[in-house]
Amino acid sequence: MNLGIVQISSADTKRKKLLVDKIIPKCIQISNGNYTLVSSYCPILKEAVEQLGGTFSTYTAWERDMSRKWRQGLQTRHEDWVCFLADDILPDDKWFEEMKTYLSNKKPGQYGFRLTNEKGERHEFGEDWMQFPESTTQAQHRPLDYNIETGELEESLTAYVANCVCHKDVLAQVEPFGLFQLMPDVVWSLAIRECGFPISFNPKARAYHLGSREDNR
Repeated sequence: MNLGIVQISSADTKRKKLLVDKIIPKCIQISNGNYTLVSSYCPILKEAVEQLGGTFSTYTAWERDMSRKWRQGLQTRHEDWVCFLADDILPDDKWFEEMKTYLSNKKPGQYGFRLTNEKGERHEFGEDWMQFPESTTQAQHRPLDYNIETGELEESLTAYVANCVCHKDVLAQVEPFGLFQLMPDVVWSLAIRECGFPISFNPKARAYHLGSREDNR
């Protein structure tokens, strides 16, 4: 699988040591060096990325504009598939092989993967395969069910994912989080679907969400 990774952070992140020791090395390894970290200037993060052959992209705009960070990172990647990760996401050892197998027969689209805490537990409110409220169908905002063993999913017309792998054909039409408003991850997924691309999820591929679900940076 031709995969690139874009990860975003900030120079004052509390996870600096975790990024340097675990997250950056793992992401560069599984992407075969096709990795970009977008962050305000930080010598420690820059050195950690560049020593391992990745790309460090210095962010100079408003620190809280995460949408622009994602798009800046995307400009450095030209692979068929691009994975978008927050700085508290650590793919496990089987993540790449599971996603490679899963995407081998998938149409261009946006595909999520399972997120758990360090104990392997899914967050209380999901945080990975989610349903957004919709008045016509009376859909509620809740985590959607999935089966790790079989790969079966509970489907929804308002399903969305945030940390995800997205195909270049999708990115050419709908840039990540390009609509500046609340809940940009939700809006992005729904816009991708509106453009005719599938939104789906691979429960067999797992990454660790090492941060708090209330950390809405």
